[in-house]
Amino acid sequence: MVFTTFVTISYQTSVLYFLDGEKDGLINVVDDLAEKLENSDDALTPDNIYQYLGYQEPGVLATLYDEDGHVIKSAEEVGIPGVGWRSFQVYDVTGQMIFTTQTSSLPLANKKSTAPVIVTIGGKSGYITTREIKSKKTGKVVGYLQSFNNLGFYYNIRNKLLFILIALEIVAMFLANFIGYFVSNHFLKPLSKLRAAMKRVTHSPSSEFKKVEINSGDEIEELADVFNKMMYKTHDYIEGQERFVSDVSHELRAPLAVLDGHVNLLLRWGKDDPEQLKESLEASRQEIKKMSSMIQDMLDITRLKQSDEFQTEETEVVGSVTDLMNNMEMIHQTCSFAFEANLEPHAKAQIYKNHYVQALTILIDNAIKYSGAGQSYVKVTLSEDDRNIITSVSDRGMGICEEDQAHVFERFFRADKARNREIGGTGLGLSIIANIAQMYHGSVSVKSELGEGSTFTLVLPKAESLYNL
Repeated sequence: MVFTTFVTISYQTSVLYFLDGEKDGLINVVDDLAEKLENSDDALTPDNIYQYLGYQEPGVLATLYDEDGHVIKSAEEVGIPGVGWRSFQVYDVTGQMIFTTQTSSLPLANKKSTAPVIVTIGGKSGYITTREIKSKKTGKVVGYLQSFNNLGFYYNIRNKLLFILIALEIVAMFLANFIGYFVSNHFLKPLSKLRAAMKRVTHSPSSEFKKVEINSGDEIEELADVFNKMMYKTHDYIEGQERFVSDVSHELRAPLAVLDGHVNLLLRWGKDDPEQLKESLEASRQEIKKMSSMIQDMLDITRLKQSDEFQTEETEVVGSVTDLMNNMEMIHQTCSFAFEANLEPHAKAQIYKNHYVQALTILIDNAIKYSGAGQSYVKVTLSEDDRNIITSVSDRGMGICEEDQAHVFERFFRADKARNREIGGTGLGLSIIANIAQMYHGSVSVKSELGEGSTFTLVLPKAESLYNL
């Protein structure tokens, strides 16, 4: 059965390949000849046709007459010399034949340019195609070109090929019966290998998965590939859950710091100031909601490869940065903040607001942590180009060496590990930003010099709604 299918496919492929070759060859030759005829400024006639077929003198063409006495010029070779199964005819603007090859006298089939189609003419089957000839100079129709490609040679080859393939199939049937036993063993071995791998996973689902290598070149190999991909995804989910715990512990510190700041305000002045009490309670409530949302967002980030539900969200960046800077100024009262917006006030980025604020919070928090001794300085700059919203966070801190800059966005990477032990942190923040940028088809980069400070730049696409105005 397999070999029969193979023979059938081989036969059909060979037949189609040959037919396509004949069709393409016919089209190329007809197009070349039509291009020559289009050089005529006047209507094509028996008297001027020789000029556009590559002949120097009119006398080289034979003269024939049809039943009505019309003059027809003739030549043995036009198009591809030596191809005896292909004929050409040229007609004037009325459809009267004025030139032919091989003494063929086919009537004009169509006055429009047509693709090759198979027809039977005079007991011969073949491709026929026509071209409407328009003068390149005047744009007017000056005549018509028609070509007939006899497929008799193709049918002869096709019959011989069919005979050979049938003979091969008969031989193969005998061979298949002889080696059937050995082939069955060949297929059972990879199945046994796949079954053993499944049993190992059943007994120990969380253990390290070893890829099942099967190179049988058939459906069993495809099944093994699907199984391998499924197990890799399963382990990715497990790793994502483990990373989630680390990421959440890293990200909850900033909202908790805001809550702590408001609680301290309440302890100092809020009890005697109703307005301050209301403001701090409302801000605390917002931060609690933010923490709850942030936990969910962290889960979403671990599933970036499986979901694109936030892809259509849009965020007004100026307002988001302003709100965040106000919170940061309250938390870090010894830090000097600057904000510069070089874009439209209501410019929007194609990103979920919580993700944008989360990424910016990480960058500002890192800028403060790594500013070194003395007063910290953090500047946030918003700008835009034709397609993107660009957010830059700059500091005047300790900086990052050039060697470490290529690795800062890797998970758990820590530059200057001795110094980082004093500062704290898990090394997850910049990795989270890289994941967010990737999710929204953006990018994040860093420029830094030791002792001079660092500038982190987050580039995000502009909101799609801006292009639909």
